[in-house]
Amino acid sequence: MGRAVTSSGRLLPVVGGAQGSGAAPSFQRIAIVGLGAVGGSLAMALREAWPASLIIGVDTHEAVEAAIRLHAIDVGAADLVVAGDADLVVLAGGLTENLGVLPFLADAIAGEAVVLVMGPAAPIAPAAQSLPDRLAIVAGLPAVDVRGRGFRPRPRRSSATAPGPLKR
Repeated sequence: MGRAVTSSGRLLPVVGGAQGSGAAPSFQRIAIVGLGAVGGSLAMALREAWPASLIIGVDTHEAVEAAIRLHAIDVGAADLVVAGDADLVVLAGGLTENLGVLPFLADAIAGEAVVLVMGPAAPIAPAAQSLPDRLAIVAGLPAVDVRGRGFRPRPRRSSATAPGPLKR
């Protein structure tokens, strides 16, 4: 087990976070709130694309444990406070879960961050207006075929392979 240092100097344990030799990632600390089919798949893809980034998961204890075992995330907890130093926050729960998290972002996220809401923009817009300017909100609905619920590992595929539906 290695260690990662947050921007505030706090040490976090890291499980399996490989350090890549490619280009620097666009985001150093990525928090994914909701490790279901969309959030879990995104964590796995980000781990592959930006292995030097710290991937933080926020979900139930069981979902966080599963994601750590599969090396999709480095650290995680059920409390949003673990995402405090993230420079990218992805809200990957359902609409109700995402709307429930939005009011707590200003207190939980310490600095500037991009907040990517995986869902329709219209219901998110009123809640997002109350957030401080340091949190830039982007909302969009992914075009995915989700069958079932929860974090499920998916076999790796080469970048030349077209994306397919998640399998249970």
